[in-house]
Order: sequence, then structure tokens, then C-alpha cells
Amino acid sequence: MDQLMNILGSFNPGWKRTAWVEDLVSLLKETVIPSYSFLDVKIEDDQAVFPPEWSQIVAALKGMGLFRLFVPPAYGGIGSSEEDIYLIMELLGYASPGMGVIFVSHGRAVDIILEGNENQKNQYLPRMAEGEFGAIAMTEKGAGSDAGAIGLLAKRNGAGYLLKGEKIFISNSGLANLYTVLVNTKGAKASDALSLFVVERSTPNFWVKALPEKDGLKILPTGRLVFQDSPVSEENRVGQEGSGLLRCVHIIDRGKIHIAGICCGLAYRIFREIYRYVNLRRQFDHPLTQSQDISFQLSDMFTRISAARALCCHALKQIQTPYFSLYSAQAKLLASQMVMEAASKAQMLMGGRGYFKNDLINQLSTDARGMEYLEGTSNVQKMLIAKRLFRVYREGTNH
Repeated sequence: MDQLMNILGSFNPGWKRTAWVEDLVSLLKETVIPSYSFLDVKIEDDQAVFPPEWSQIVAALKGMGLFRLFVPPAYGGIGSSEEDIYLIMELLGYASPGMGVIFVSHGRAVDIILEGNENQKNQYLPRMAEGEFGAIAMTEKGAGSDAGAIGLLAKRNGAGYLLKGEKIFISNSGLANLYTVLVNTKGAKASDALSLFVVERSTPNFWVKALPEKDGLKILPTGRLVFQDSPVSEENRVGQEGSGLLRCVHIIDRGKIHIAGICCGLAYRIFREIYRYVNLRRQFDHPLTQSQDISFQLSDMFTRISAARALCCHALKQIQTPYFSLYSAQAKLLASQMVMEAASKAQMLMGGRGYFKNDLINQLSTDARGMEYLEGTSNVQKMLIAKRLFRVYREGTNH
């Protein structure tokens, strides 16, 4: 991981190896990476059930203040820059991509609550700074990237609402205590029909259900959220009715950058593992690295990792500009495609060993495939990129 830190520093000299970075790197090297192959999770009785090592890891992360980095100082955190959060995601992507996605979902929940009023911020953010996990729940069976099709209904009930319906493929299911949920408050398909609510895990008539086992990202609890007339106070609504989708757009774009960062970290881990293998593996009395074909494949792999990381770093600098949505979609598209290509090449270079289920390269490859589905598939990103490009040129903006 020291080489990864040096590479990241070359892309952004402003990133420094602070005390919390050193602590995080030590934890990842000493605990997370060695336990990567067997750290998994199940959802049972509405709870995410982890191996014993998970509690030790989370306790260490709390101790080093990682949770506080996502929360502003005014609400019990210490705050951090976008570059620092990206750095965290690359490091987690290298060590455990599934753990990285856990913190992407958590960070996005923090972002949504930051869109709320002062009472909501003071009520929830200090808890999240102390280590309570959050989650964001948007996806439904009939509503993935088409958020306008969301059918989870929030009906008025006196001074509050009753939530009825389901969410599916929700990261941090059974782990989070706070769920930021996008619901339909009008019962019609329209962009102004969607509203955001913070739902506590203890809410009556709210259950977390398991999904079939995933092929990869084993440590990431992914499940269904079931609401059966679950009572939620009006005080739990973030913003006005109908403002939910608009509030989510920028937050979703930030999530794409973070997922792209996980992809870059994972791709570098794959590169390191396969480079180590081909450097030791001998064929016809020579290491495989002396083969021009293999050395070219490794060169191409590393170049594409660098290109994806450079686009991520460029997108980070666009957060306060009108072009952020365009560049975040590009970064996620390139990075998720790049990591799948790196994984496929690595398995081929490994030969038959790479096909065994318990081989590390195979496990990293299943994680790589899972990254494309998060924050929108490649086709969804292409659709968003085209839409924004057409808008730019239609408005006559030279960029």
C-alpha cells in the first residue's frame, strides 16, 4: 500500500500522510487485507451478521476518527476535503472493495441529512460521527435509474406519514441505524412527487430482509427494506415535499466519484497481485515478464488505471462547477470498465489458477464485476454523458 500512497501523492501533491492516514493504512495492512477472503455477512432477523473480526475493525475505525471525517465540525465531526474522501475510497478499494461501498453509502446518507434543517442535523449527525452507520435507499424492483418510477408510497396520516412498499438492493441493509429513503408522496409518476425521509431502524412495521447470495462484495450487506404502514413523523422529512429528487442529484454524482475511486484502488490491487505472479512464474526458463506480449499487457493495464485515476482527480476539481455531473459520470464509466478489463486480463495471465473459486484473483474479479452495477451501469452513465454533452453544445458552451 505504500506504493499506492506514493502514486496517489503524485496525482495530488496536496494529499499528506497524516496521522489518521497512517492509522488507516496500518489497519488495512494488518487486519483487513489478511481477512479479505473470509470477511462476509448474512442478514438474519433484520440484522447484518458479521464475523467477529468485523467488530474489531469497526472499533478501530471509530478510534481513529474515520466516521468523523464525513461529518462537519459543527455536528461532532472533524470534516474533510473531497480529495481526502477519495483517498479513503482508493485505499479501501485496494484492501476491501465491499467495505469501501459500505462507507460510500454511509457518506451519502450524511450528505442527504446535511440537506435537512438544523434540528435534523443536530439529531442525526453527531450519532453518525460517533460511528452509527447510515444508508441511502432509492432502488426498487421497478425503479432503478428511473427514479421517477419510485412506488414506495408515503401517505399522510395526521401530523406524519405511513410508508408502504419495498426497496431492493440496498447497501448497508441491517447494518445501518439511519436510512435516508426516497419515497413517492403524490402517488403519481413525476419528478416533483418524490420526497426524502430519514427512517430510524427502530421504526415500527419496518423490516430488513435478505436477498440471494451475491457473487462478490461479500462483506457488503445488501438486502430488501420492507415498509408496511410504517409511521414516520413529518419532522423526519428532509426538505419540502417533492424536493427529494433534486436534492439527490448532486449527492449521487459524488457517489459516482467515490465508486470510481474504489475501482481504481481495486484495479491497482489486481495489478500488484498479477505482477507479482508473472514475475515469479517461469516458463521456458524465463520469468513471464520477459515475454513482450505479457509486458505489453501489464503496461496497458497500468496505463488505464492511471488514466481512470486522472479523470477522477479532474472530476473532483469540478464539484463546484456545472460540469461536475458530466465528469463524475465519465469517471465512473471509465473506472468501472477499466477494473473489469484489468480483472479479466489478470485471470487470463494467471491461467487455470485464476479460474478457481477461492483464488485471490478470482475473488478480486468478482468484486470488480460488481462495481459496474453501483451508482448506475455503464449504459446509464453513457446515457447521462450524452444528455449532458448535447445540453452543453446546444447552449453553445465551449468546453
